[in-house]
Amino acid sequence: MSFDSVETHAKFVEANQLPYPLVSDPSAKIATAYGVARLGGWLPTKRVTFVIDKAGVVQHVIKSELNIDRHIDEALATLQRLQGARLPVEER
Repeated sequence: MSFDSVETHAKFVEANQLPYPLVSDPSAKIATAYGVARLGGWLPTKRVTFVIDKAGVVQHVIKSELNIDRHIDEALATLQRLQGARLPVEER
């Protein structure tokens, strides 16, 4: 999720062949609700990853401004736990 427009997200999804949608939040309403907005949306959001299950329940929150590997590793581990099986992990 970012403050980028729906159109920008659509182009990014297409260019990168993502199999999932991206969320556009130009008004910062979602970021504010999740407590990650800075200055009401005037600055980019805090880097936080929320792993949300199919029922809409937040299962894990990862907070790290600089360590993207932490976000990836913890999100994958949470998804693996939720699925009860190992997910294939591509080398980075």
